[in-house]
Amino acid sequence: MISRPVTSLAFLLLCPLAMAQLSPTGATASFRGSLPPKPVAALSAEEEAGLEKTLAELQVDFEFVKKHPRSADAAIFLKAVRYALEFDEWYDKKPADNLKKANALLTEARQRITSLKAGQTPWMDGPGQKVLGYYSKLDDSAQPYGVEVPEGLEIGRAKVPMWIWLHGRGDTTTDLPFVYSRLMAKKPGQFQPKGSIVIHPFGRYCNGWKSAGEVDVFEARDDAIARFQVDTNRIVLAGFSMGGAGAWHLGAHYPDQWACVHTGAGFVDVKRYQKLTPEKYPPTYEQTLWGFYDVPDYARNLLNVPLVCYSGENDAQRDSAEYMMEVLGKEGLHPPHLIGPGMGHKYHPETLKEVQARIEKHVEQGRVNFPAEVHIQTRTALYGRVKWVNLHGLEQSWQEARLDAKVVNAQTVEMQTRNVSRIVFYPPPQVRGRGDKLTLKIDGQDLKLQIGPELPKFENFLSPGPRVPHSLCRLIKANGQWRDFGNATPFSHEGPSDGKGGAHPGPMDASFMKRFLVVLPDGQSSSAAVEAWVQAESAHFLTRWRSLMRGDVRVAKASEITDIDKEGQTQSLILWGTPESNSCIRRLLSRLPVQWDAEKVGLKGKASVDARSHVLALTYPALKSAGFEVVINSGLTFREAHDRTNSLQNPKLPDWALLDITQAPSPDAAAKVIAADFFDELWQVK
Repeated sequence: MISRPVTSLAFLLLCPLAMAQLSPTGATASFRGSLPPKPVAALSAEEEAGLEKTLAELQVDFEFVKKHPRSADAAIFLKAVRYALEFDEWYDKKPADNLKKANALLTEARQRITSLKAGQTPWMDGPGQKVLGYYSKLDDSAQPYGVEVPEGLEIGRAKVPMWIWLHGRGDTTTDLPFVYSRLMAKKPGQFQPKGSIVIHPFGRYCNGWKSAGEVDVFEARDDAIARFQVDTNRIVLAGFSMGGAGAWHLGAHYPDQWACVHTGAGFVDVKRYQKLTPEKYPPTYEQTLWGFYDVPDYARNLLNVPLVCYSGENDAQRDSAEYMMEVLGKEGLHPPHLIGPGMGHKYHPETLKEVQARIEKHVEQGRVNFPAEVHIQTRTALYGRVKWVNLHGLEQSWQEARLDAKVVNAQTVEMQTRNVSRIVFYPPPQVRGRGDKLTLKIDGQDLKLQIGPELPKFENFLSPGPRVPHSLCRLIKANGQWRDFGNATPFSHEGPSDGKGGAHPGPMDASFMKRFLVVLPDGQSSSAAVEAWVQAESAHFLTRWRSLMRGDVRVAKASEITDIDKEGQTQSLILWGTPESNSCIRRLLSRLPVQWDAEKVGLKGKASVDARSHVLALTYPALKSAGFEVVINSGLTFREAHDRTNSLQNPKLPDWALLDITQAPSPDAAAKVIAADFFDELWQVK
């Protein structure tokens, strides 16, 4: 099975009914042109020097416990203060209050380091509010999350449900305010479900629960599962405002992960939410990429999970939920949409109780891992797996694809597909026990498939589970006909001819949702302009990731990559430079569909341009390992200008782009895009 990845201002975390009002565009009043914002009350040089001295001492002390399994519980405090110092993240009105918070975190770090040296973790004991950490698989950074353990709940005696609460937008809720709010929390959060723990992911700060923020939800969840005896079939996803948008997004893109999804307010798309008219539309490829996150494009997936929605009667964001009710209604789904009477952008206290009661009924029933019916709607194979079915490939990526599977009887499964080219599925228990054959009725064809051995019992679809040969059925469509690809041999990933699968369907931004390594040049380009652009943009990405995604990027020089196809467990190599300046690009050149030298650069079969004033950016499965790829000359393609609203923090470039660097980088773009497009389904140039 395939693995699944996977705050607002402090007072939003603590006050159940107070939520910040957003403008109609989704921007907050605190947005002042950058994330993180400039300081409100900066510390003096002497105060910062004092913090830096203490931080340096604790960093040395931390090295003695760094290998402890729970060292991230201390590292989150050190990182929070380090980033606050680096980016001047001082958002209280008085410098003294900012200093107080930083010192409180350093004190807690010291206490936790001392305990870890003794092999103890006392902050895990008993009920109450906790702030914990884990190391992200993306970049090895320590990421925080909060946990509420209710009074009377004895962890370890029995499995408990877990609610995941996604916070609203908070421009000033960087690591330090978030960690401090969870450390000093005296009041419970929005919901207090009986007998359940509630976790509060950080979401990598303020990105709408997308990109690394999406991965953070799953990593925080998995860390909590490992610590607290969680019933993985009774996990709730819920959120409000930006968190409501996150619940819509993660609920629709990963419907098989939750016992129930609760959406409170929150946007669901770009065009409608931004009130865009044709004269304001971005390039066609960017419009196509709205299908990466836009929830209406994944609406049918919500047939697989209970959904409870809420809006304030007078909330401007109610429009998004009403729109989703129309979209879902066309799919035959009519979830409850509870309205808080007289409310703006917040919960009504009585309606809140009804919301919780409805969710708890679904939690009591628990998630069904092997339902008789599975419904999939997607525009990319990245989000193609639901329950026991994986829509593994599309005939045309970024066009709507659908797959509806149904257990007809003990020997028969029926599937109807649209724009689907490859399917992997695990025969559910309902069709086992009646021999080793299965009849599959798919799009008017009848196929006889071999049923392989049943997987050893594992609790859920949260992790890949054991690999058992012959256990999966694999189908491929060619010339309009489905055939059995065989359950013994997996789809090959040795070259681009195998197509865009779920492991790497593009675009460039998708590579930052898995473990990646930035590879900087080990030489120089003959063009001074290109050399300067590469240095500036690679440095920009390192800072951008640190400031917005709250992690220190793993970096290496190209000369340090001895075997480019065996770079540890790294799944994405982010290569900066040209064949002249980066030896890794030079070594991979024969595997790439490009023509690139000191004079000309372009894609094979297309006109090339002057390599002294143009740069090529692209993503391509040029590595031999399955699901591994390179990205050349690109970081996150959404930039500072798009941070004003989370609805714009989406991929801006497709699989490749030619950039004219005579146009200087800006908050909107790295350069002028003169050509850009997707590769076809076989990773060939269109």
